[in-house]
Parts: sequence; structure tokens; C-alpha cells
Amino acid sequence: MADTYPNFEALQAVEQYDTDYSIIYGLRPSSVLFATPHGGGIETGASELAIESAGENHSYYCFEGRKASGNTTLHITSTNFDEPNLMRMIPKFDYVVTYHGYGDSAVAHTKIGGADNELKERAKTALTNAGFSCEILPYTDPIAGVEPDNLVNKGRRGMGLQLELSTLMRTSLFDVNTAVGRRTTQNATFKAYVKAILSCIPYQSRGR
Repeated sequence: MADTYPNFEALQAVEQYDTDYSIIYGLRPSSVLFATPHGGGIETGASELAIESAGENHSYYCFEGRKASGNTTLHITSTNFDEPNLMRMIPKFDYVVTYHGYGDSAVAHTKIGGADNELKERAKTALTNAGFSCEILPYTDPIAGVEPDNLVNKGRRGMGLQLELSTLMRTSLFDVNTAVGRRTTQNATFKAYVKAILSCIPYQSRGR
């Protein structure tokens, strides 16, 4: 399904900040950024994963849908997502990891993409060793995230790691999959998933 808005400027002209969407971020000392352009109610679970992965050491950014329903209208594909705060942030980081979701309620699975081939292999190994189903997408896949203008590849190194989690995979991370529940019922599966991803991300200080 085509996006409702081609870019952030078009979205901002129609949708109301703090009512329909919000933007949250935190800057930390490391050269690692965890982000999602599809947080909140757009692709549920993506915000929580980005924030938890960042912890106290890494930076995070979440564009979040806040509508009671119909948050998919706020989806801007990663090659067109150009919200100014994120665009200013990304070039400062060596490692960019983005969380996304795709529709599959039958299989708990992660599709690994981005242009950082080494990091993709490390993520696959880490997730597999932790007992999670995953695959590295071929470059020809529509959601492989290898395009230079995909936000995940706009960091200092020109390549990043994109993680697409199925509906069932994201649902399994929480005991209660609601806006409030996702903040308060993050379970052992959630913790194990984040731990696996963190284990494959090099920690580097930005000298701050």
C-alpha cells in the first residue's frame, strides 16, 4: 500500500504534533544510534526496541504514531523519511540500527537488511544463537534496505543495519501489546532479543 505522505513536510502540513504523532530522542556518548521512523502505533514495538537497545550508552530516535487508530497513515518509507531532527543526527554516528515491522501474524521472524554486510552477518548469528528465527534479505528484496537514500545508510560509514520484525515476533515481546502495556510488560523474550542485538554492535565513543 502506498504511503499517504511522500515526505515529512507533507505529513507535518496535515497531522498535528503531540496529538497525531510525536518525536522523541536522546543523545548519548557512543557512536551508535538506534532509531525507528515507524514507532508508536505505526509498527508496534519498534519504539520500545530502539529505546531499550540504546539504554544509557547509545543514542535513540523514535518517530511515533499517537492516533487512537489509523496510524498507518503516518508511515513514510525509509528512503523518503526526512524529518529534520533525525537528518541532523544520523551523520554523526558510525553505526545506525533501525527497527521496523512487517505484517505476519503466523511466524515469529526477523528479516535482516541494510547495507552493512558484516553487521548483518553478526546480527544473524547473534539472533540465531539466542533462538530467534531470522534471515538476511537478498539485495533484490523490496525491504532489503540497501539503498543509499535509506535512512539506515546515512550514517558516517554510509551503511547500517535494518531489522524488520514480523507482527508475531513483535507481539511476543510483550505480555500486553498496548501502548501502555508495551512500556510495562516487556518480557524475557524482549530482553533476550535486545541482548542479542547489542552483542553484535561495536561500542565506540564519539569522544564526548
